[in-house]
Amino acid sequence: LKLQFLYLIGRPAHTHTTMFARLALLALCAGVASAEDYAVVVCGSNTFMNYRHHADAAHVYQVLTRGGYKAENIITMMYDDVPYASENPFPGQLFNKPASTLAAANDVYASVKDHIDYKGKQVTADTYLQVITGNASAGGKVLQSGPEDNVFLYFVDHGGPGMLCFPGFQTLVHEWDLMDALQSMHDKKMYKNLVFFVDACESGSMFENLPADINVFAVTAATATESGYGKYCGSPKVGGKVIPACLGEEFSCTWLEEADVTDLSTVTLQALYEIVQHGVEKSHPQEFGALAYANTTDADAFLGHGKTAPAAAAALTQDEGEKWNSRDMKLQMLRAQYMAATDAGRRSELAAALIAEVEDREAADAKFAALAKKLALPEELNTSTGTPYRHCLKPAHEAAREHCGYSDYSLKYASVVAGACNHWKGDTAKVVNATVSVCAGY
Repeated sequence: LKLQFLYLIGRPAHTHTTMFARLALLALCAGVASAEDYAVVVCGSNTFMNYRHHADAAHVYQVLTRGGYKAENIITMMYDDVPYASENPFPGQLFNKPASTLAAANDVYASVKDHIDYKGKQVTADTYLQVITGNASAGGKVLQSGPEDNVFLYFVDHGGPGMLCFPGFQTLVHEWDLMDALQSMHDKKMYKNLVFFVDACESGSMFENLPADINVFAVTAATATESGYGKYCGSPKVGGKVIPACLGEEFSCTWLEEADVTDLSTVTLQALYEIVQHGVEKSHPQEFGALAYANTTDADAFLGHGKTAPAAAAALTQDEGEKWNSRDMKLQMLRAQYMAATDAGRRSELAAALIAEVEDREAADAKFAALAKKLALPEELNTSTGTPYRHCLKPAHEAAREHCGYSDYSLKYASVVAGACNHWKGDTAKVVNATVSVCAGY
């Protein structure tokens, strides 16, 4: 471009208009050629109970890289304990779908195992927000996309009204902070367009305040008030061996399996959303933001070119097994493992764990019922984050997490906390003090 400009200076005046047009076109083409696809893939959970989340995130990485993404343009966050957990009958492997034979099975972990950027205790809410906003304080790889790039964000884990959880429920990404992060990414020109898939309970609550003018198209597994569901639960088998866990989330499995067999250059983002919306049976996926853009943009602009399933995919079983509510996952898994155990010592161990889980659930029922009573909450609660009182949600949820304890089951009562904020018109002190006071007694 510099040489062309120097050449242009010496040209006669009547040729300048034509040359400027050519130069502008050359600059435009150079800009288009430099555009890249970037992605951040996050599994926000740990322990074998959350096998499905790790398998989903690994499958996403596989779909992206087999679909044409450069590995260096993908950032992954995964606790990475599940593949090597003692309960895993296939150490160092993860499967997102049952298979009749091991030869036909798709080990989704194989692609990502050497490309996990943040592991173990590095997987936190603060680190995640730093990663997506390009903040080097994350201490590792951060998003370095630019104004002409497309960015795809994927998150899978537990959630509640106005929050997403990270391993062990130790840290939370709050709706307010996520909106600030997306706005920051837009202001810093970190993308041209951004697509965000969130697979978590009450995930629709995360985008009720999504700005309409920041070029973000978001899809969630559920509404703001319902749970997500695991898929391939019960006793899913790979090569004749039972994996004692759900192999995936229903929402993620639905879109990933579609990507595995479909040329995504022939399907718009909106059409893919509608396929998923009709394919998911237990929850109701939602869409937010740049809907007009989604209606005219092919899915391969963000998700790779598709048709990424292994050649032996035809041998995969079509048995979907059971679908379990995320809130009941631990109870259901312990029950199934207990029923399948043949060793007396193992059965005794599982029986104790099952009893402990029931006791924990009853304690959570009692704590949050007492909190609702103390705050005089009505039976029907408004848990929306799209209210003038959303500033109350973060401190209230943090108080509940610290003093009452959130778990995959007790997160169902995050609605009590969100509802209290709205009922008391954002009186943060009242809600927080009541939460601390009530839970201190348990």
